[in-house]
Amino acid sequence: MKMKSGSVIIMKKLALAAFVILLITQSCINRRDKVEHGKLIPEEKFVSILTDIYIANGLLSLPDIRYQFSGRDSVLNYVDIVESYGFSYEKMNSTLNYYFVSKPKKLIRIYDGIIAKMNEMQSAVQNEVVRIEQEASRKTVNFNLYSLPDPERIEEPVVSTILQPPGKYTLSVSVTVFPDDNANNPHLAVFVIDADSLETGKKRWLPGVKYLKDGYPHNLTYSGRLETNRPLVMKALLYNYENNITELDKHARIEVISFNFMPDPL
Repeated sequence: MKMKSGSVIIMKKLALAAFVILLITQSCINRRDKVEHGKLIPEEKFVSILTDIYIANGLLSLPDIRYQFSGRDSVLNYVDIVESYGFSYEKMNSTLNYYFVSKPKKLIRIYDGIIAKMNEMQSAVQNEVVRIEQEASRKTVNFNLYSLPDPERIEEPVVSTILQPPGKYTLSVSVTVFPDDNANNPHLAVFVIDADSLETGKKRWLPGVKYLKDGYPHNLTYSGRLETNRPLVMKALLYNYENNITELDKHARIEVISFNFMPDPL
């Protein structure tokens, strides 16, 4: 694994070195030219500029981006980057010439700085991708997982979906109701109603499923068929009960594993 990682770094260095040499060969190199150190771009800015130029060169290799800039001299793209840092392209060339001719070993260290900077950027992007995926995962879990009591919850645990019968519905849940739960007859209650009359239509209640208060998780698959030919909304009340209790009287954990509908083939 270490050899693989090292090989990647070496390849990055070679690619970057080849690219910088390409830039240098496009400028005027004269070993007899003497450049005053005070007229050079500071090393930190120099590393940042080379990094941005290298990234821009990679982006310009993408077909869509290359097409957008096809009518423009490619050197101007790099000039824009240099000037965005407040330096002229001539000063950039002088700095490149200075390091290439007079300080080749230091140029190697600059390569290392650029590779380190690019690795940091890559790591930051990867971390952001992981963060976004984890956040999305947490949202999914929070949506599908109900732990009672939950004083901040506004509505009772319920899931719903629009169906296009005829076809078969399947709801899979994992239910744990603890012995100290004070609900009378905690159960799963399901009904369907016409999709075009949610407010005024008549609910058709389907058979319910009673929960056990033993503190153990029970996997439940609730399925059946709907034969009508009109769109319906199915709602599953995941924690229904028959007495008047407060939120703190509840003690259950309900996880929705899946809620699917398979219409009959045409």
